[in-house]
Amino acid sequence: MSAYLLDWAMLLTRWLHVMAGIAWIGASFFFIWLDNRRKPATHAVDGRPGGELWAVHGGGLYHLFRHDGVSETLPSEIHWFKWEAYVTWLSGMGLFTLIYLLQPHAYLIDPRVFEMSDTLAVCSALGVLVGGWLGYEALCRSPFKRHAGALFVAVGVWLTLAAWVATELFSGRAAFLLMGALMGSIMAGNVFNVIIPGQKALLAAAKRGETPDPIHGQRAKQRSVHNTFITLPAVLMMISNHYPLLYANDYRLGVILLLLVTGGLIRIATVDHHKGVKRLWVPVGAVLALIGVILLCAPRSQTAPATVETSAPSASVAASSAAGNEAPGENQALRDKVSHIVEQRCAGCHSDTPNLIGLTAPAAGVAFNGWDDIQRQAMRIHQRTVVDKSMPLANMTQMTDAERQLLDDWWQATR
Repeated sequence: MSAYLLDWAMLLTRWLHVMAGIAWIGASFFFIWLDNRRKPATHAVDGRPGGELWAVHGGGLYHLFRHDGVSETLPSEIHWFKWEAYVTWLSGMGLFTLIYLLQPHAYLIDPRVFEMSDTLAVCSALGVLVGGWLGYEALCRSPFKRHAGALFVAVGVWLTLAAWVATELFSGRAAFLLMGALMGSIMAGNVFNVIIPGQKALLAAAKRGETPDPIHGQRAKQRSVHNTFITLPAVLMMISNHYPLLYANDYRLGVILLLLVTGGLIRIATVDHHKGVKRLWVPVGAVLALIGVILLCAPRSQTAPATVETSAPSASVAASSAAGNEAPGENQALRDKVSHIVEQRCAGCHSDTPNLIGLTAPAAGVAFNGWDDIQRQAMRIHQRTVVDKSMPLANMTQMTDAERQLLDDWWQATR
């Protein structure tokens, strides 16, 4: 039952995260479009020049006017765009905690990348997030802040370093999610730390009848631009867990960096389109970077998997089962049977060399290449094969009720 409730917690948190993210990113892209499509106003408001735009939506006409400065006659109600960002980040971190931090052995750790304890994995993941954000903040407050180009390069180098650490320490799936979480944290931090405080300072100065300090607007604009560059790569990192082809290779760092370049160039191309600017090298660069990602992720030639006999555990299973010490409450016969079931019913999709047509990488990034992998994924195996019986997919490998019962017996014996 606990696994069932955990699944519901993850589903509802993911739903909230997606809804809030749509609202946040939608508002962000709308204001980018608004800023770049508005025309010089035909009249001034409160004696201040500005820009205006007419639009039609939902059967109505909208006249939007931007004040160049803050109006001296502020309305009693002003709409803020902040909770979309906060809820997106909070729900995203909640989901990351439920999946990765509470189940580090199954999701964060890949012994083939780096062997570490659950505690070290969780602390390292949090360190990447906190350290990555603090480093970004330090760069934005350093002398680099006076030169937009230099700061942009410095932030790119910092994100590259963070991606290198993530890919050297964690499983491929976790490395991509960590980078998405880091970029999302940077974006939410910009809203909470700089953009909203800057807007409040501007409004407070206007209410006092003072000329607002332009530095607040400049800082908010700088961080907003950063957010627009980060958005597209961050979204792709967040959905990468559904596409193992991105991270089930030896070039994960290169893939992440090229995706950052691709997303950044798409952002530039979008703004150019709104402004009516034509720079051919921008979309061409985005396409070339994406082609680079496709080439890096392309499957390499691999040794064909050995044919597995169905009547008895294979030699590889027996060798894997014999290695190491048995866990408390676990007997060798049960262990051999579990290994055999997983190899027969699951490894066709979940191995480094899947034999199901259409798969070139382990499904969902989960591979059962030996007993250690099976033990790490014990909770997940039990949830998918015994509790909700969603695996094997459509029961294509014909797992029997007796085999599901045996997997349940093994799970109960190892708890």
